[in-house]
Amino acid sequence: GKNRVVDHLLQTLNLEREYMQLHRDTTVAQLTVTPSIVDGRLLYEDSPLVRAAQLGRVLVLDEADKAPLEVVVVLKSLVEDGQLTLPDGRRLARFAVGTNVEGSQTIQIHKDFRMFVLANRPGFPFLGNDLIREADVFTIFCLDNPDAASELHLVKSIAPNVPESLLRTLVGIFADLRLAVEEGRLQYPYSTRELLAVVRHLNRYPDEPLDVALGSILAFDRFDPAVRETLRPIFEKRGVPIATALGAPLDESASPQHSQTWLRALAALRGVKLG
Repeated sequence: GKNRVVDHLLQTLNLEREYMQLHRDTTVAQLTVTPSIVDGRLLYEDSPLVRAAQLGRVLVLDEADKAPLEVVVVLKSLVEDGQLTLPDGRRLARFAVGTNVEGSQTIQIHKDFRMFVLANRPGFPFLGNDLIREADVFTIFCLDNPDAASELHLVKSIAPNVPESLLRTLVGIFADLRLAVEEGRLQYPYSTRELLAVVRHLNRYPDEPLDVALGSILAFDRFDPAVRETLRPIFEKRGVPIATALGAPLDESASPQHSQTWLRALAALRGVKLG
């Protein structure tokens, strides 16, 4: 996915990188210091962000859409204003001025310091912040799924033991699934990651049927009859019966309350709109 593309780019350019993964509990302090245990003692060291800024490396910030808005604001300020105050009194600054009157040391931000901020699109199923709206100082590059020919070449390299005809069928199914997402008939964005999971399974377990390999990525959809009916013609068009791909539907007569709970949870997730 995004990480692989960035890693390949940095490797091609022969650039050193630092990596940080953000999450919903990331704090502003965690952007600048990293706790570690050395010889039984708890020490706080400079974070990958500080090291990258000081040494001129590339900082890769992953899952940035999950970070709280106050963290995003700090990152935006670093890019826009070129400065960031650290918890120990030091200050990262684009232009070093030595030591200020309060005695806090200023660390010059290296001229080669760069950031790659990776994020998912807002809304279902990721439910993160709209980073494009909140952090408008970044240059935006949207990474789309590869075209069918490139995707076929990729899966053939990943799964050399799977017949090419089956790989073509899977590539076609995922192309149709994404088209349904673009047209608003489905909401989950089936990506190349799910396709690779299927072909890796088939490559490792060649005797298992296709429906078993597909079950891991479609199991959640078996609880929603409306989604099942949308998926049915997509799979049947490629010669894969929907009942085989999704398995037996949930037995609503045996546990109707359980079924309705799942459907309500699905409806609530899909109805979330970021303000």
